[in-house]
Amino acid sequence: MAELATIARPYAEAVFRLAKEGNALAAWSEKLEFIAAVYHDPQMRATIGNPKVTANDVERLMLAICGERIDGAARNLIGLLVRNRRLVVLPQIREQFEKLKLEDEGKLDAKISSAYPLDDAQRNHVVNLLSSRFKRKINATVTVDPELIGGIKVEVGDKVWDASVRGRLQTMAVTLSK
Repeated sequence: MAELATIARPYAEAVFRLAKEGNALAAWSEKLEFIAAVYHDPQMRATIGNPKVTANDVERLMLAICGERIDGAARNLIGLLVRNRRLVVLPQIREQFEKLKLEDEGKLDAKISSAYPLDDAQRNHVVNLLSSRFKRKINATVTVDPELIGGIKVEVGDKVWDASVRGRLQTMAVTLSK
């Protein structure tokens, strides 16, 4: 949802700047992952959605659950999000923080979907092509998607390359229906 991403951006950028200044990108990555896991817990979600539970109660509960695993700055972030009724954007904050962190490290995430499992040589070939195209290191996540029928589909940021049989069939169907 674009609106949540827009709301999350300033928070993610502020956390990133704080983490960068403190040379604590990896630590903040772990903190945000943990806080997001607490937020995603079904019991926590039910508590947050309960109209009888106040914002102060939610903040106290989140901080109690997080305990010593987070420091003062992360506690302040939780308090700020709760008071501003922005706790819902926590997953987007984490996602945007991770993108900023990868960008800072000169890396990009890539999702590679293949109709069949790729061997190491094939995976490395695709990763090397992407690295040369983007002039960055690529963190590749490879998944098998039999619905592709054959070929691969690659997603890097907002760019998608669909070299799958399913993609070609869909393109052909659109062309023929005109």
